[in-house]
Amino acid sequence: MGEVHRLAIVGCGGHARYNLAPLWRGIPEVEPVGACDVNADALASFAEEFGVGNTYSDLPTMLAEQKPDILIDASWPSVHLQNVREAARGGVRGMMSEKPFAVDGAEAEEMVRTAKSANVVLMEGLMFHYQPQILAVKQRILEGAVGEVRFVRATFSSPMVPRGNWRLNAELGGGAAMDLGCYCVSCIRYLVGSEPQSVSVAGTMAEGTEAWQTLIGSLHFDHGVTAQFDCGFGWPWRVAYEVVGSDGAIMVPVGDWSIPKEIGEGIETQFTLIRGDPHVDFYQETIRVAGVNPYRTQLLDLCNALSNGTPTRLTADDALANMRVIDAIHASAATGRRVDVAT
Repeated sequence: MGEVHRLAIVGCGGHARYNLAPLWRGIPEVEPVGACDVNADALASFAEEFGVGNTYSDLPTMLAEQKPDILIDASWPSVHLQNVREAARGGVRGMMSEKPFAVDGAEAEEMVRTAKSANVVLMEGLMFHYQPQILAVKQRILEGAVGEVRFVRATFSSPMVPRGNWRLNAELGGGAAMDLGCYCVSCIRYLVGSEPQSVSVAGTMAEGTEAWQTLIGSLHFDHGVTAQFDCGFGWPWRVAYEVVGSDGAIMVPVGDWSIPKEIGEGIETQFTLIRGDPHVDFYQETIRVAGVNPYRTQLLDLCNALSNGTPTRLTADDALANMRVIDAIHASAATGRRVDVAT
């Protein structure tokens, strides 16, 4: 076993309970030393279930007393910036902020600047980048299996969430693009291998809120590459993406940004590569990939970065770039116009 990192978490809700904390038990590289939440009942039950002896309602106090190496921020996006500031002041070495990274690009930029100035390794919790499926798709693209990428499509929808849920509260960082579309945008950017220059988007607001319930649009890249995405609450579960190139296409019917209990360790996924003319030289191959627990793999990546100084697969700059695209998506949907992505 290598270096053991003291780990603390702020935000002890459902995501922390069902996806994050269970993996600590199987990672000898981390030692949970503290949990923080303003909800006393959630904090107490979380600490009891996962054996965390030190609980706090105040983040600065936890950081001062426990001095964690790693802070996982599973709180609402609206407090991510403040938590990064506290982490930088509190001597945290590495931090993972759950998606969405921030409420907007301006706060994301401040988070990145603060982390870099304090030498904090900061990353966003977009765990699907650690699943073998999308890595295998990317490898096929790099090998030229589909030729030059011309078009990418990504979709993520889910049933309607309760009206009181943070996902429908814009002030807390909710909305379709924030909770679901962030995956689509990140997937598209990764597979295309560059940043979109502008976006054209339409959408609908959730009734009685200022949060986007559905968003559908296009991302425009240099060299004639276009991508499309859709995301929304109140639709069936749809988690898929497709890459179309000059010589072929890759279709992924169930994308690996779905939750780990559906696409997780030991679960096999697949995608299809097609090339050629169905009337002449049609070629079709189904590639099967065994899944992993992506949260575990991402946390180990952060531990490795702290121990060895190696870059993490996901960087703070990538999180900022993703947030800037989401800002443009919101602006385009609000105005009905094509909007440039900030750089």
